[in-house]
Amino acid sequence: MKKTLMISTIAAFGVLTGASSAHAQSDDENFEGVKVGVQAGWERRKIDETLLPAPNSARLNDKASGISYGGFAGYDAQFGSFVLGVEADFSPNGKTLRSTLPGGGSIELDSKWNASASARAGVALTPNLLAYGRFGYGLNRYTVRGFAAGNDTAVATDKVTGDGLIYGGGLEYAINRNASFRVEYRRNDNEASLGSNQVLGGLTLRF
Repeated sequence: MKKTLMISTIAAFGVLTGASSAHAQSDDENFEGVKVGVQAGWERRKIDETLLPAPNSARLNDKASGISYGGFAGYDAQFGSFVLGVEADFSPNGKTLRSTLPGGGSIELDSKWNASASARAGVALTPNLLAYGRFGYGLNRYTVRGFAAGNDTAVATDKVTGDGLIYGGGLEYAINRNASFRVEYRRNDNEASLGSNQVLGGLTLRF
């Protein structure tokens, strides 16, 4: 499934690039071209899962909220009112989730970074306002540590790159052909029941 999704995203990029060169951009097509941007917003992350290899396995059940930020790059092709695009993003921050264990000690999951590749499709409700949906594949790099009671040194550590699906949707408003703002809801469903809900605002520059 992972390979199929990645191949589909690459193929979509090729199709969009070829199709875009086959038509001239009209005056009211504000969502066309190569783009880069930054985004930031609120994230709520949670997990309820048994982690770490035996015999140090322990159940982590926690949730945390905070700021999420990062950057993205991609390509959009506009066909009248319809917009199709591909996008990759990266976020260098994450949340730390912790649980106290029965009998003392604790376990924590420390997220290091998140990245994703996704496709989006939308409809321009007006020449300057786009409503869109998103679907793709994400990665989350994190470290899991187990601690004995009264000990700040981890007795067990495991570094993991988890993966899963992302999906959501939002609105994007074009100031002109070269700049736009967007607001988006995004759901990340990672392995080991690790998931998050995000509300992100972004600034996009097109070339």
